Amino acid sequence: MFKSINIIIASLIFMTAGAAPAREWQRLVILHTNDIHGHLPQEEAWWINPNFPPPIGNAAAVATIIKEERQRAEQNGWGFLLVEGGDIFQGTPLGEFTKGQAVIDFMNLMGYDAMTVGNHDFDKGQEVLKDLIAAAKFPALGANLLDSVTGSTVDYLKPYIILERAGLKIGIFGLITHYLRGMSTPEHLKGLDIAKESATARQMVDSLQAQNVDMIIGLLHTGFRHDKAIADTVPGIDVIIGSHSHTGLRTAYEDPKHHTIIVQTFGHLTTIGKLELMIDPETKQIVGYNSELMELFAEAVPQDTMVDRMVAEGTAQAEKGFDQPVGRALMDIKRGGGDKESSIGNFVCNAMMDATGAEIAFQNSAGIKADIARGEITYRSIYKVDAFGNYLVTMDLTGSQVIKVCETSVLGYHAIFQVGGIQMIYDTKKPVWKRVVGVTIDGQPIDTAKTYKVVTNNFLGAGGGNYKIFQEGANRSDTYIQLRQAMVDYVRKRSPIDARIEGRIRKAEGGGELLK
Repeated sequence: MFKSINIIIASLIFMTAGAAPAREWQRLVILHTNDIHGHLPQEEAWWINPNFPPPIGNAAAVATIIKEERQRAEQNGWGFLLVEGGDIFQGTPLGEFTKGQAVIDFMNLMGYDAMTVGNHDFDKGQEVLKDLIAAAKFPALGANLLDSVTGSTVDYLKPYIILERAGLKIGIFGLITHYLRGMSTPEHLKGLDIAKESATARQMVDSLQAQNVDMIIGLLHTGFRHDKAIADTVPGIDVIIGSHSHTGLRTAYEDPKHHTIIVQTFGHLTTIGKLELMIDPETKQIVGYNSELMELFAEAVPQDTMVDRMVAEGTAQAEKGFDQPVGRALMDIKRGGGDKESSIGNFVCNAMMDATGAEIAFQNSAGIKADIARGEITYRSIYKVDAFGNYLVTMDLTGSQVIKVCETSVLGYHAIFQVGGIQMIYDTKKPVWKRVVGVTIDGQPIDTAKTYKVVTNNFLGAGGGNYKIFQEGANRSDTYIQLRQAMVDYVRKRSPIDARIEGRIRKAEGGGELLK
């Protein structure tokens, strides 16, 4: 279905003139969620007011909105779709400890029509994902996730589906970010190839147009920046429902060239998106649309009692013992910027070394998901720091290889590594791979020929993405000690915790000698 801004303007003129009243248009109501990350239980909106956070209804509030909007559409004879953009379970105890089943149960109950898989849906491996898809009463999409042997979309995903809603033949295709290999543990992606996003989108448009669909929707786990690039370069997509970047769009973005409509929510079931399309019943063209992010404040949206009870029971089971104190913090232990040392990074690295006897630790800053507040530390506090459930990996690296890890840390592709056991000075004005101008241990230059026992998490240790240096490690050991358990043990042993900035990572612009 192709549209132009002229058609939209003309339709609005006709509406105001009374020649084509809105009630004569066919309508399609699309409700969309993305990046649920297991956030079914009610939570507090600390990002709005950290001191007095308003409560969010999450799944119980979303259920109310879905039921109301579906009923409204049915009463008016409109089409209705409910879709999810991926990353559905990893991020909360309820999502993680049920291996996503709690989220699938909720989505089945709500009657979702489709979802696209996201990078974090692979966090527990393909077999867990396959089990979730088998349990789902709706299809999972991922056109560019290919079987490395056959070159076709993997057999547990569909490249696209075609649905009929209120006289409209609608094609929906799914894509995942082609940067997946840098975001997931390599062992979880065995047997997979990831095709480029735009090229696959073109193929999907061609395939769907050949089947004479009236509308094409892209359900993309690629991030807003890439959604815009696809809309700009691939004609024929009417709507892109985005995810991955958690870019809440309160008003839909319309591509100026092809007029593709792009929407996305903030994720975590803190809002639900609604896109209402007005469609000429004769030409099947979009003549107008309204979009909004529907807030889910608990005081404004009634809670669906059945969903609320289901989620509460599951949460109580998953979070048993979570509020038991394990120690105390003498101060707030916080994250820093993407290029700085942080007090919580030091705390995490200390716990990693303490658990394994390693001399040096590396932890990716982006893998630290929360701060720890001053006062009582509970298991819940620790869980929030490591919501992805990583485990510890040890290996032997020479001092020269340690320096290379530090160089990898400051390439600028990702947030800097937090470190333990070493002090690092870097200069971003230096050439790539020559930015680290000092690595010391206890004030002395690291011995480039000496072998050191190094600990990191399994994501970095697997050497995915830009982290192939870790694949060079000798005597690698997958300890299967969970990072969060290492932190709990460290707190119990060393409480009260006094974690602070120590000068482990320093930025020295325009100075220092290069390491030989």
